[in-house]
Amino acid sequence: MTAIDPHADLELDATDRDLVARLPLASMVDGEWMRRYDDLARAIDAPAVARANGDRAWIAVAIPIDSSQEQAARRLDAARALIGDADEANARADHSIAATSTAGGRAATPATNGVREWWAGTRPESHWPMGITIAAAAGIELALPSRFSLGGRWIVPAVQGVLLIALVVVDRVRFAHRVATARAITLAIVVVLGADAAGVTARLIGDLVTGGPETNSAGELLSVGFGVWIYTIIAFTFAYWICDGGGATARTLAPHAVPDLAFPQHLNPAVRANGWRPTFLDYLYLGFTNATAFSPTDVMPLARWAKFAMALQAVISLAILGLVIARAVNILK
Repeated sequence: MTAIDPHADLELDATDRDLVARLPLASMVDGEWMRRYDDLARAIDAPAVARANGDRAWIAVAIPIDSSQEQAARRLDAARALIGDADEANARADHSIAATSTAGGRAATPATNGVREWWAGTRPESHWPMGITIAAAAGIELALPSRFSLGGRWIVPAVQGVLLIALVVVDRVRFAHRVATARAITLAIVVVLGADAAGVTARLIGDLVTGGPETNSAGELLSVGFGVWIYTIIAFTFAYWICDGGGATARTLAPHAVPDLAFPQHLNPAVRANGWRPTFLDYLYLGFTNATAFSPTDVMPLARWAKFAMALQAVISLAILGLVIARAVNILK
């Protein structure tokens, strides 16, 4: 679908009456698309027009200079929603998200601050936290005994690395269906992590029940058990991150009115920073606290899938920690 470009700049021009925000599009649009967008904007009396020049296309939104931040954000949301309407009307498909911002020479106003806050809330997530976490998962996989590997020791880490590199490349290169491709890659990462986490967890619990090489040494058992426990936390973190609100891109472009997972910032706007939305590190914290408390702490599951996932993680975590600690204590005695 056609969308705002995350790698371009926001342009702001101010007159005595209006602030004009030019929202760059990720791809060029033709004259028919622009006419359709303008018709839709006039139909709802939205102060927005589609424009193109050379290899650039953008949506220009006029906002009264005396508007509040909330009023400015509502106008920008309405203009962005019309992009999807124009796509649907013209049966077109393109994509992307949002970008950086530049300043004009005038002093900031509530309308200007509202545009900047709205723009900041549409910026894509950094891949660094996710990449570091995948590297940690690969390290754990390599550190576990070879019996815990699904196939060769290097197979799962290699697959995880290839998927991560593919995701970074897809995010950097513009092409049709980029958003759908990135979504498919992240789902593949979740599937690989989930399957591997289920395998190592089943192997550990089986060894604890029937006896395995690592169950004869308290130190080795605690080391293996801790590694498996952390691995399950990482797997559930990715599941929460990819499923909540349809994924990171969906949470940016079209956030749900009611979230699947309610963070404190959702429940109490007074503690929410401008442009805040949950990112990967928030879901990593959720995965860790749910694994240690065996129940929700500050993040409340509202959707049924979220309740089931958090309950399943609590049961798995309790089984791992309970059996490992009990067996280690028995060995020490």
